[in-house]
Amino acid sequence: MKSKVHFSTYCIIITIVVMVALPAGIIATRVNTDKCILLSVITAAVTLAGLFYCPVSVSVDSNAVRIHRMLSGCKTFKLSDIEAVDACYPSAGGIRLCGSGGFFGYWGYFSDILIGQYFGYYADRSQCFYIRLKNKRQYVISCENHIELAKAIQNNLK
Repeated sequence: MKSKVHFSTYCIIITIVVMVALPAGIIATRVNTDKCILLSVITAAVTLAGLFYCPVSVSVDSNAVRIHRMLSGCKTFKLSDIEAVDACYPSAGGIRLCGSGGFFGYWGYFSDILIGQYFGYYADRSQCFYIRLKNKRQYVISCENHIELAKAIQNNLK
């Protein structure tokens, strides 16, 4: 079973604004070589990080859950390593410890009062589920059919 990641309007707007603002800053600083080079390096690093972690789709089979990412390939979780899975709704008041709060989705380390600390790979907070591994690491993932995907994972765990 495979499901695409849906990007919320907020994520789309943030991504567009950042992708317009960074090149605009480069153009505005082109007369000051040092600032222009620094902003160009920052732009490249931020864009590559966004594309590296950006979730595109999620799939589950009888062996693993896979998050398909834009540049870096799949992040794979073996079903034998998964302790629990359930639908969730990350709080808007959650704390981003390190990562993106909308640029190419939500990705990175977050802390939430209900979920706890987790690594996020999601683009629409209303379409999320979490995976807790046996080593107690948690991941929040989103996709269009998040309820069905969580059920499929749950069924494969039994």
